[in-house]
Amino acid sequence: MNQIAGCGFALLTGITAVTGTPTTGASASPPKVASSMATTASATLSASAPPASAAAVTPTTTCSVTGPIQGLKVRACVDVTRNRVRIYGTVGALGISEPPGVPRNVRATVSGEIVGGAFLGSRSRALSIWNDSFTVEGTTATVTCGSTVRATVVIEPGPPGPGGGGPLPGPTSVSVDVPVIY
Repeated sequence: MNQIAGCGFALLTGITAVTGTPTTGASASPPKVASSMATTASATLSASAPPASAAAVTPTTTCSVTGPIQGLKVRACVDVTRNRVRIYGTVGALGISEPPGVPRNVRATVSGEIVGGAFLGSRSRALSIWNDSFTVEGTTATVTCGSTVRATVVIEPGPPGPGGGGPLPGPTSVSVDVPVIY
């Protein structure tokens, strides 16, 4: 018996278990379907059915490779819990800075979209990073099974002055594409 699962359902294929001995003549009875087959199919469907409450489901987290941007560790992440996605980013120092250094001032914008489809939203946050890291929340959304969600974190220079301002050399964003299958 084969089981194909995804997008909230299970499909059983190859159910061909038949018992009985082939006979000839008018008194021949038709083969009997294995009585355990219905029980097995029912148990398989029950085992693959989603749990009754969403609280019992653990999110699956996927993050981009850490992108070093302007001396910062930057990651874009997506948590998937059935058809709900949470889009966020993490921004932090690459290492430990010793005084008299200046904190890095940046603006982080986290956005989400369905690849080839709808924009899910974005949020920005000004950060002053010394030896710490921050989680910058993006958006949460309900998406269709089979969709691919893209999370992007863009880093922009902070206000002019020590630790901010001016163009950032090199890449300024990281992103991750995550298929949503439940």
